Amino acid sequence: MKIHFKILARIVCLWGCVSGGIEVEAVSPKTAAAFFQDTKVWDVVLTVSPENYAALEPRNSKGFGADFEYVRANVKVAGKALENVGLRYKGNSSFSTARGILKKSFKIDFNRFVKGQKFVGLTKLNLNNNVLDPSQIREVLAYRLWRKLELPGSRTAFARVTLTVPGQYDKKLLGLYAVVEQVNGPFLKERFGTGEGLLLKPERSLAMPYLGEAFAEYERVYVPKSNVKPRQAKRLIAFTRLISQADDAAFSEQIGDFIGLGQFARFTATHTVLSHLDSFLLRGHNYYLYLPKAVGKFAFLPWDVNSTFASHRSAGSPEQQFDLSVKKPFAKGQRLLERLMKLESFRESYVGELKKLVVTHFSKEAIGRDMAELRKAVESTVREDEYSDYREFVNNFETPKAAASPERRGGFRVVRKPLLRDFVAKRHESIAAQLAGEREGYTPGSRRR
Repeated sequence: MKIHFKILARIVCLWGCVSGGIEVEAVSPKTAAAFFQDTKVWDVVLTVSPENYAALEPRNSKGFGADFEYVRANVKVAGKALENVGLRYKGNSSFSTARGILKKSFKIDFNRFVKGQKFVGLTKLNLNNNVLDPSQIREVLAYRLWRKLELPGSRTAFARVTLTVPGQYDKKLLGLYAVVEQVNGPFLKERFGTGEGLLLKPERSLAMPYLGEAFAEYERVYVPKSNVKPRQAKRLIAFTRLISQADDAAFSEQIGDFIGLGQFARFTATHTVLSHLDSFLLRGHNYYLYLPKAVGKFAFLPWDVNSTFASHRSAGSPEQQFDLSVKKPFAKGQRLLERLMKLESFRESYVGELKKLVVTHFSKEAIGRDMAELRKAVESTVREDEYSDYREFVNNFETPKAAASPERRGGFRVVRKPLLRDFVAKRHESIAAQLAGEREGYTPGSRRR
């Protein structure tokens, strides 16, 4: 009889733990590592009072540069209920694109109003709405590649998000989201052994300019995300002075004291292969700088990679981004790369990393397997997401049998982007031709949005 009960229990588990081919944990994950599995689609339930839901709307802007305020909300993440967390909207392009729909991107701050409250050791979590990506997997796929290359990047998962606002919405399905780990103290301590270093998130800082000897002048451009100690400030000033003012001999001799040249070559090569131009290559943003120790080296960390795979709307046409130059993948004025590319040792390291990437983790076979795995994980949720186009989603992975126009659901017109399968094929062709000396490739130039 005990055996029969065990069999019955297993049947119940299979019935209750599997939905649409996606395995769901029967219990909440206990650790961040258990939560951040990029083939998981977790349930996330947001509950907000009508007053607080109205207060989520920014008062100063309806698009870029919006000032988002935290409100109190209750959330349930992967079966774990937490009350009085901080909830706000987030994003620039993703927010402005979603102005007319409910599916906004969110940032959750678990201990904003309850000191010490965490979820699996995390203090913050990002829910990105994917409204700029019909494939639904660009961001998670890019971060997976960074982790495979052993570069410090955020861990990810997916979420099926619902919203309850009493009297307005009752468990309203917002759709599929990418869940992205926040770059903050817990993240930095795990990657670098300390979260007490200097964390910066530069904005519009293509040239990484030297701004004098007063650190106050650096705050607007380099945007500190941690408390700044005098020795840390001095180190940043010295780094920018070297980039901007040192002669070639001094730059060549000293730059290795400020950054790990091998790791930075890999970081740059990854941006190049993925045609990620909404970044330090063109915009001078969407990355973090971290200095673990005041006399140590700066590490570059990726951020906001939803415009990878040639999908940055103001960086050139898709065809140009497919053909991004491997020799000069950055805009004029990217002073650090302009100077590094003059050094033979760095150029050789960079080209070596690029060649290695296209035959290993970005080989057609490897990236194809990753795409298929992530597609399988999210497909059933995409089918029920009224703010996505299922036919366009499928078209990113396979050639359609017949031409199909974009599907419109929920009054939302899906953004068109270059297809992932087209990008992989054309990017490989372009890189091979450039390395063989058969073409120069596209060098991006600064453009207005």
